[in-house]
Amino acid sequence: MKVPLAVIVLFSLGLAAQTRPAAYPATPTQASQTVGPNLNAILADIQHAALSANSDLGKLRIEKWKADNAQKQQMQQVADSLQRNINAAIPGLISDVQASPGSVSRAFKLYHNLNVVYEFLNSLADAAGAFGKKEEYDPLAADAMALDHARQNLSNYIEQTATNLETQLKKPQPAPANTQSAQSPKKVVIDDSAPPKKKKKPAPVPPQ
Repeated sequence: MKVPLAVIVLFSLGLAAQTRPAAYPATPTQASQTVGPNLNAILADIQHAALSANSDLGKLRIEKWKADNAQKQQMQQVADSLQRNINAAIPGLISDVQASPGSVSRAFKLYHNLNVVYEFLNSLADAAGAFGKKEEYDPLAADAMALDHARQNLSNYIEQTATNLETQLKKPQPAPANTQSAQSPKKVVIDDSAPPKKKKKPAPVPPQ
C-alpha cells in the first residue's frame, strides 16, 4: 500500500494544528457524571484504545517491511504523526470535554480528531498486513476496531446531547412575573361603626 506523500503532509499539518501538551486525565471529573450515563465510559474507551494503539505503534518495525524505501519512509511518517496525536492532542481534547460536560462543540472537536486518527490507523494496519508481520497487523487492527467503536459511541452521545438541547430551546419560556401585579391589592377599610354625633337639644324657654 502506497500512501501519497501529499496526504501525509496534510495529515501531519492537521495533527500539528490540534496538538498541545497535555497528560491523560486519571479519571473523568465528577461533573461529567451528571450529564449522561455513558460519557465516562466512552472517554475511558477512547483513552484505552489510544494508549493501546500508541504502544503497538511503537512496536512496529517498518524498516523491515517488504516495501521500497520511499514507501517505508512515508509509512513511518504516518506512524510518528499518529503517536504525536495520541500523546498530545487526544488527551487535551478529552480534558476539554470533561471540563465542560454537555458541550457539543468540544465533544465534536474530539470526534473530528478521532475520525482522522482512525482513518490513518486503519490504513497503517492494512499496510502492516500487506508488508509486515502478522504479529504487527493483529494488534494494530484490533486497536483500529476499538477506536472505531469508541468514536461511534461518541457520535451517538453528541447526537443525543444536541437533541436534548434543541428540545430545551423549543420549550415555551414562562413570562416574567410582574412584581407589582403579583402583590395582593391593598384594601381600604372604612370604619362605619362609629356612633353618629348626637344633636344638641334646644335650651328650654323660661315661662313668662
